[in-house]
Amino acid sequence: MPGPREHCSEPSAAPNDGAAARRSVVPRAAGRSLWRAATWTGAGAAIVCATVGILAVAVCWLPVSGPGGRAHSAIHAGLLTFLAALHGGVTVDGTSASFLPLGMLGAVAITAWRAGAGLADAAAGIGECDPLRLALAGLAQAVSFTGCCLLAVPYATLGTSDAPFLGVAAAAFLLFAFSGGTALVLYSPLSDLLAERTPASVRAGARGAGVALCVYLAAGALLAAGSAVVHHARIEALSAQVGGGWGGVPVLLLGVLAAPNAAVAGAAYLAGPGFAVGGSSASAFTTAHGVLPAFPLLGAMPDGSGANAPVWVLMALTPLLAGLLLARLACREDAWAARWQLIGSATAGVLLGLIVLGWQAGGAIGAGGLSTIGPSPWRFALSAGVAVAGVASAGLGVAAARSRFVSRARGTGVSGRADAAGRLQLLADAVRSPAGQNPGADDADDAGGGSQRAG
Repeated sequence: MPGPREHCSEPSAAPNDGAAARRSVVPRAAGRSLWRAATWTGAGAAIVCATVGILAVAVCWLPVSGPGGRAHSAIHAGLLTFLAALHGGVTVDGTSASFLPLGMLGAVAITAWRAGAGLADAAAGIGECDPLRLALAGLAQAVSFTGCCLLAVPYATLGTSDAPFLGVAAAAFLLFAFSGGTALVLYSPLSDLLAERTPASVRAGARGAGVALCVYLAAGALLAAGSAVVHHARIEALSAQVGGGWGGVPVLLLGVLAAPNAAVAGAAYLAGPGFAVGGSSASAFTTAHGVLPAFPLLGAMPDGSGANAPVWVLMALTPLLAGLLLARLACREDAWAARWQLIGSATAGVLLGLIVLGWQAGGAIGAGGLSTIGPSPWRFALSAGVAVAGVASAGLGVAAARSRFVSRARGTGVSGRADAAGRLQLLADAVRSPAGQNPGADDADDAGGGSQRAG
């Protein structure tokens, strides 16, 4: 490992193919120093996200606000929207809200990812490959992003709506460290160091957990989309209630941004525990109806007394597919102990991933009828994790039984072929010997005659 002040032997070495395909986000002057590049990309990511938030609010609000609409109010509301996207909590008209569309969080995470990749490209451009300095640069980048978010907090106020300093600081740092830090590790020499320090079983378990999570999220999205199609009339009625024209654009935009929340809720429905929206709850076994806000996306909530036949089939196929794919990944390992270890580590990853997804996709708005929104994180994770682990273990058990049966069949076949070869050899000896004589008897007579001659 290079020392803390060492650099790559070739500072002008060409970056990898991904870096060559990406457009640099670091100016030439800032790219000459690793620390200036880290500060620039961190602050730049915050500025880009804040600008997008201001533009989105201006486009949606100013055309319908009338002569009383003021530009500086749109700026304050846009900054508040950006800080809300960090999922650190926000207060709207004096009501605390921890439920927010996941699409907003995803947009900030994508920007942070691009900033992390840009820092890795800048480090490659100046030949920086010391792991310690790269890690410290990533930390400085996250601190720069967090600092810019905190600077926006005093200006992100609109009446009784604001964002908390502590919530913004924690959410901004964790979000950027996870997304931007992952990109920095992936596109820099830190990836090789991490691969060397991380056990192979952990890496394989992470891949297995990712596969299982993707299966559940894809199935949840399919369920949510199917429910929206089935209940399209109710969704259209709710859309008409909130108003049409340009005034309905913000509601439409919020519905699109909340689509990932619906996918997570659909996955929780397929896992068994279901989800809740205030006084209404939905699961495959029972559905309780309550008063819901006039939000079009909520028109896709299931009704009746439980799931129908197609949904039951999807519920059965989801853990089956996730578990079998995990078992197939485990069967690539040579030793059986490594296979079981992979399933265990992958199950732990599934539990952790679903807890985070359930937590981020849910929340509350005030302390009244919408005090509970989304799935229960621990029930969602436990139900899906146990199902995936059970199917994967059963699949691995079937693979073990099949392997033993094949080995035994091969052993029996070899023994049978050996016996057949022995019988053919005896038959050949009998054919070659004189008629009416036993080859074994001739050998005995020869031995006896030899003894008599010797006497």
